[in-house]
Amino acid sequence: MPKQYRSREGTITAVTTKTQLTTLGSETAPGSLLVPAGAKMIKAVIAAFGCDMSVAADGAYIVRLEGGGLPEGPEVLAIGASGVQVATGGVNNLPATRFEVDIPVTPANEILIFAENTGEDTGSTTVGVTLEFEV
Repeated sequence: MPKQYRSREGTITAVTTKTQLTTLGSETAPGSLLVPAGAKMIKAVIAAFGCDMSVAADGAYIVRLEGGGLPEGPEVLAIGASGVQVATGGVNNLPATRFEVDIPVTPANEILIFAENTGEDTGSTTVGVTLEFEV
């Protein structure tokens, strides 16, 4: 089956705050993330994150998918966690992870992607998310 991909990224700067991922690298206003024509499902969510570990804390990270492109309503995925015992004492370098899913979609409708730092405030965390659509 052919696949199409749509990506967004952004930076979480506050704990337990839903942060919309609205940029795409150097594209600061890439527009709405629309479900591709003919798409039936999101088959995978690919996510990566990096934290500056500016504080001695640990936290987990979730991704929320919302919008009219999801006929069954919002979806939430846990994408990882990080933590250190000493401020600026850690390194967070993890590869992107591919989460296989079967999420029905409505073509030509928008999907909003949010990321959130749960638990303790771990500083600034940049999150990148790619949706893999089955067309």
